[in-house]
Amino acid sequence: MTDVPIRPIEVTPQQRAYYEKLLPRISAITDYVVPKIPPEEIVGEANRVNALIKEDRTKLERSGIELHYLDSFEERAGAMSWAAADLVTYINMESTAKKEWDALQPEADVVRRKLLKTLKRAFRKNKELSDAVERIKDGKGNLDQVLDFLSMSKLAQENKEMLEKVFADLSLIERSSELHAKLSDILSRMVTDPKKLDQAKVIFYKAWTYLNEALKEVYEAGQYVFDEDDPRHGFYYSDYYVRLGKAGAKAKRNQNSANEALENSKKDTEVVGA
Repeated sequence: MTDVPIRPIEVTPQQRAYYEKLLPRISAITDYVVPKIPPEEIVGEANRVNALIKEDRTKLERSGIELHYLDSFEERAGAMSWAAADLVTYINMESTAKKEWDALQPEADVVRRKLLKTLKRAFRKNKELSDAVERIKDGKGNLDQVLDFLSMSKLAQENKEMLEKVFADLSLIERSSELHAKLSDILSRMVTDPKKLDQAKVIFYKAWTYLNEALKEVYEAGQYVFDEDDPRHGFYYSDYYVRLGKAGAKAKRNQNSANEALENSKKDTEVVGA
């Protein structure tokens, strides 16, 4: 699970309809593939190829491709896009909540420390209340922290007159209650049901497998009907891997240039030394 939110994937009601229509078929897939491409890249590629099919349909048919791959591509792409959006939503739900939790922690720590100090002083002559404060101090973990704010605000509210005698900052009571509500909500979003997340992953993998079956056929058909000197020939390769290949080639060229510069520098040094 990543702590960094993934860019949300925009989907349409029509894509949801495709997903619901194809879900029984997708769910029945047993031999599925885990994609090596990020979900948002897959969705972008599916949309790009879907547009190509609409533009080049007549020519693609002349490749001998089984027409059901062309006929069903938009539905397959839509179902996969919805599954991808569903998965990203689960991932972001947890990572975004964690970010909110971390942002609230500095204030929460200060309020907790100040209120515990106040309660300890105010209840110093009451053993039962003092013991309750000690139990709160012993709390560990996120859930305990959430419950601590509830316990502290309740203790303080029920014994406000004792806090007034030590000239306590009574605004801490309300803030403790507010923090309990906020942290409770955030914690509920931080703890994603592992089963639901795993289910979303598997459905996405299966939806990708179903789409990829048609995607490979379309790539091959396009590469066949468009000659290599035709600009459209290059459209029928994975845009993601093409960009990845160009980036790798550029990095290799830069490395070679750096090595060459270093070698030339060594030679210049040797000449000067001679």
